[in-house]
Amino acid sequence: MEITAEQKEQILRATDEFRKAMEIRGAMNIRVAKRVTSILRISMVSFGLVTLVLLIMLFAFTSKMDEMIVALNTMNGQFSSISKDMTRMRTTVSSMENNISYVSAITQITSDMSGSVGDMRTEVEGMNGTMANLNNEVYGITNQVNNMTVEMRSLDPAVQHVGRDVNRMSGPMRMFNKFNPLN
Repeated sequence: MEITAEQKEQILRATDEFRKAMEIRGAMNIRVAKRVTSILRISMVSFGLVTLVLLIMLFAFTSKMDEMIVALNTMNGQFSSISKDMTRMRTTVSSMENNISYVSAITQITSDMSGSVGDMRTEVEGMNGTMANLNNEVYGITNQVNNMTVEMRSLDPAVQHVGRDVNRMSGPMRMFNKFNPLN
């Protein structure tokens, strides 16, 4: 089987077009490879920068750990002191409440005496009005002291919980002292 000149020319053209297509494909492969290489390089540089930033942040965090522990211990001591002061204040308020409770008894006795003393009725009636005002004021003070007592009693557990919470919060920080790579 013999090939004619026209067939030969068609084969040469097809081969030439195939070679050109392969060159275009090879050029595209090189372009894609260059882009992928550039993306990989940029990714590795970005990853390195992120790693460097994380290491700097870790160093900054661990370098201030001792100061944070000292501050938390100071806060814990201050909260304990506040709790003790609140206990003293509660005791003082209870003592005041007990002392003020006698004023109402005095008012009652004074008003009973006004019926017994007939000669001093005018003076006693004036005193009775004064004592009634005093009684109202004492009741107001007693109510305020009761309110203060309730507030102090509700505040004391919260302060104690804060002291425990601060102590509990500082526990993990104390654990980090064992893992500090810079010591």
